[in-house]
Amino acid sequence: MASKTVNLSEEAYKRLREWKISDDESFSSVIVRVLPKSRDLKKLLEDAEPDLTEEEAEKLKKDIE
Repeated sequence: MASKTVNLSEEAYKRLREWKISDDESFSSVIVRVLPKSRDLKKLLEDAEPDLTEEEAEKLKKDIE
């Protein structure tokens, strides 16, 4: 697998490290596990399991648009 070098600030490194489940988990695995594949918030919300009431969902949708 190809790899890339990424420079992180100390703060970014600490935050990323906090997301690790175990010492054996790689930073790449953390990023793939935590970050969504898409930056499209509307699509993310549509794909998410609904835990909101219909009224809450409509309000959230209006706030986003």
